[in-house]
Amino acid sequence: MKISNRNNILTLGAALVATGAMLPSAASAQNVDISWYGRVDLALESNNNGTLNRTLIQNFSSRLGVKGERKFGTTLSGIFQIETGVAPDDTTQSKTLASRNSFVGIKSAAAGTLIAGTHDMPLKTLEGTAYSLWAEGDLQELIIHGKGSRVALGNAVFNNVHTRQTNVLLYTSPKFANVTAKFAYSPDEGKTAATATAPAIAKPVMGLSIAYDDGMFNAGLATQSQKNFIVPTQTTGGSAMKGTKLVGGMKMAPWTAGVAFSKLDNGAGKKTSNYLATGTYAIDSAITVKASLGKSGESSSGADDSLRAIALQADYALDKQFTVYTYYTKISNGSKAKAGFAAADTNFNPVTLGDDPRALGLGIRYNF
Repeated sequence: MKISNRNNILTLGAALVATGAMLPSAASAQNVDISWYGRVDLALESNNNGTLNRTLIQNFSSRLGVKGERKFGTTLSGIFQIETGVAPDDTTQSKTLASRNSFVGIKSAAAGTLIAGTHDMPLKTLEGTAYSLWAEGDLQELIIHGKGSRVALGNAVFNNVHTRQTNVLLYTSPKFANVTAKFAYSPDEGKTAATATAPAIAKPVMGLSIAYDDGMFNAGLATQSQKNFIVPTQTTGGSAMKGTKLVGGMKMAPWTAGVAFSKLDNGAGKKTSNYLATGTYAIDSAITVKASLGKSGESSSGADDSLRAIALQADYALDKQFTVYTYYTKISNGSKAKAGFAAADTNFNPVTLGDDPRALGLGIRYNF
């Protein structure tokens, strides 16, 4: 939804003149493009954590944003975006302003784009056709990005690499020969001073990706590392939490297929190898069926903390913006794992090792 900037700015200018303020020229106003956008995604869900059945309305990353671009000639622009998570079903779950990707930057057709603010890291945004399912069926988050393993192993010793990083600088290259590269760096503004038990430490995050997409075939590689995820002491060094991700796939009407692999390593003896396969088939212009199958390996030999998941989804698109969909997802935990769903605002993880949560839902997604 676009704002007519010339008319709005001229109207605002008249008010500013009345108060003695300076008025930008109409010619300058013509170079500004501001858009409101958003998504509302809610579902009626019945789920079970292995012990308790629940029925609830789930919110899946509904959001509201405003973005703008000011052109300086034909190849250079200044850009900004402010995006906030909202929860239409439960206002107490709505987020603070600019809780999602929010930034300011400069974009050049020849040199690429550089932004500063809050943004998803390159590993997270590398998706390809391995990412197609929504709601609780988003196994990319659970399996490849390690949200399931993080819970299974314990948050204090193992992290996921689904990272929307604050205080980040992100560079995105121009697309050349169907290839795009990204590099991101977030310094640790909360660096701690030395203590009697630990040296001064910082936890900066660094990530990069390279992706190929020619419209039919796609492939990519990404890495991410957080220094001193496990903090050093006076007698032991710190350990970095590292992630590597590979994706590949193809689109050929009426179907798509994608695979993803990740290896997550906490540098202190815990690591997982994770796999995901996804396919979609468009029965007609309105109905599409989707399926994903994923597996996270054990953190070490014999740990029995692996997990598997299967997700099914069917979409009925009334148009390009409004879709009614249904989904079923099941997680199968090893005897020492307790992964649960993580996509909605309201989630509960199995409290008993080895429980197998499942969810069935009917949702509506409206993009605007």
